[in-house]
Amino acid sequence: MSDSKPQTIIGHLMVLSTIIIYSFNTNFMKTLLPEWIDPFGLVVLRTGGSAVCFCLISLFIRDKVKPTRKEILMMLLGGVIGMGLNMLLYIKGVAMTGPVDAFIIRTFQPTIVFALSIIFLHKVFKISQLGGIIIGLLGAIYVSLSTPLEGQHIDSFWGDVLIFLSSVAYAFFLVLIKPITSHINPFTVMKWMSIGAIIVTFPFGIKEAIDAPVFHHAFEWSVYGKLLFTVFVSTIGAYLLAVRALHYISAFADSLYIYLLPVLGTIVAIFMKTDVFSWHDPIGLALILCGFYIINRDAFKSYFQNKKSNLNN
Repeated sequence: MSDSKPQTIIGHLMVLSTIIIYSFNTNFMKTLLPEWIDPFGLVVLRTGGSAVCFCLISLFIRDKVKPTRKEILMMLLGGVIGMGLNMLLYIKGVAMTGPVDAFIIRTFQPTIVFALSIIFLHKVFKISQLGGIIIGLLGAIYVSLSTPLEGQHIDSFWGDVLIFLSSVAYAFFLVLIKPITSHINPFTVMKWMSIGAIIVTFPFGIKEAIDAPVFHHAFEWSVYGKLLFTVFVSTIGAYLLAVRALHYISAFADSLYIYLLPVLGTIVAIFMKTDVFSWHDPIGLALILCGFYIINRDAFKSYFQNKKSNLNN
């Protein structure tokens, strides 16, 4: 991670770009599902597009560190859990609930990572941090239970549950698999992960992809534009921006940006009319933010003390 101020700014802009991409992506998917393509069909297109692109890119990339057979297996497993299972659950959930719910529940992900670190990595924790986990969980539950079933939200509660489970799948991947691959070229990591993802998602979504109305109706620029954005910009571009940003800013600073997602995402949702604003949403988000702060109170103090020290110097 670089301490140079211009490079730090670049890192922040990269992470902000990923949040903007995700804000549009979920709303784009909401307009595509299920009128133009069913959820699992979209998952196959995303994982298949990612696998093809990263396999082609890897032909021109030389690895400084060759992954071992065990590391390749772990990257494949990472693709199965962190990409395949995550996308199957998330996109199916988006089809059933509103984008705003999806954005807010996604902000609970850093708290899930912390909880899984306690369970699987035996991370030492304080009682107050356990309280933070409970408060954040209450926020996610409140959002799910307070959302009315209306319009395109065919089963909002169960959609929220699927999005929560997708966050658990991705957090599980971060805790158990990502550290193992941290020293390997990100293009190589994504190649093997994408292969793992397409293997697990192919049986679920290939028929939906082939039968998707988007491929059997008259060509529409807006529909194909959203589909291409979802398959390539979100699946490939956003990930690479996020990985590259960690060369310039800390992982903690990076994690703070996820809390911009409900704000930007809600603005896009209202503009695109894919969802409506509810006063229940900021209440749930406030509970999740409160829980996150309690868990990371010491990290916040250390981060801002370092920032103050750098400014003084």
